Amino acid sequence: MIFVLGMINAFAANPAPPSPVGRTRPPPPPPGLPIDENILTMMLVALLFGIYIIYNFKIKQKTPM
Repeated sequence: MIFVLGMINAFAANPAPPSPVGRTRPPPPPPGLPIDENILTMMLVALLFGIYIIYNFKIKQKTPM
């Protein structure tokens, strides 16, 4: 089991960066914005949307007598 995990670790390791010698074009620029820039805003909108959906579902649901 340890041997198999060692092989998986060897294949999952990050490869060495490519050599800059012989490169014909420059590397691409880094991404402009981080993924989680507005994560709190998105979470707040999702929470409010969930409350809205639950509220509408309860209004449409018939209550037993």
